[in-house]
Amino acid sequence: MKRWWYYFLLIVMSTTCKQGKTVQQGGIAISFDDRFVKQWYQLRPLLKRYNVKCTFYITQPDSLSDEEVKMLHQLQKEGHEIGCHGAMHVRSMYYIWDFSLDEYMKNEIFSALRTMKKQGFNPKTFAHPGGSQTWYSDRELLKYFTLLRDVSMKTRTIWDYDFTHEIEDIDEIYYQHDNTQKVNALLIDTSAKLAIADIKKGLNRASKEGSVLMLFGHKPLTKNTKKMDGYGFDVQFLEQILLESAKLNLKTYTMQELTNPL
Repeated sequence: MKRWWYYFLLIVMSTTCKQGKTVQQGGIAISFDDRFVKQWYQLRPLLKRYNVKCTFYITQPDSLSDEEVKMLHQLQKEGHEIGCHGAMHVRSMYYIWDFSLDEYMKNEIFSALRTMKKQGFNPKTFAHPGGSQTWYSDRELLKYFTLLRDVSMKTRTIWDYDFTHEIEDIDEIYYQHDNTQKVNALLIDTSAKLAIADIKKGLNRASKEGSVLMLFGHKPLTKNTKKMDGYGFDVQFLEQILLESAKLNLKTYTMQELTNPL
């Protein structure tokens, strides 16, 4: 008799917990890497139209012109985040192997932070150049940043073999509001060969489970761009993503807001 009551209470407690669980509003977090400041600046009307806030990860900040610095400050004023992408844009794993972790932090990280501070920026998140990272470099980086962003792709080629995953199955590109400080974003450049149908699946998952789909690209490419290269994303494709996101009423986040929501 006691055992029967025991199982009955377990079922009641389990049902109560499930009913009490609140699914958060799904979201999307978009970031852009490198130093295509003037091209990013031209995205402002599109981003305003959909009320989207993004993160711009700057590399080699010492080479920015005064005009570009002013553009970044305007983007920041409009609610976008200016993050760090390193002073030299080196792949940390190989650089540390050739030199040392201390040299990496000195030349890639501290140099970038000093320059960006002089320019009036205070980056709180960092994007790994080339998606290269190690656990021990991450441990050091987290002393200076609240979040580290890595790279994920639908298809990766290893030894001439393509390994492809469905977008809705790549768990690492969905932020689960669990305060994790190391995340991955899905590449949307033309080289990734994504279709809007792929993105819709990801957006639907984020909407249903209340997670945040993280995406990133590099150089904006338009119909006036002479060459559609793999190191950039189609602006029309970005607009399709924003449109589908708006249809699902997804909330937009900067990368910093993932761990420090406003």
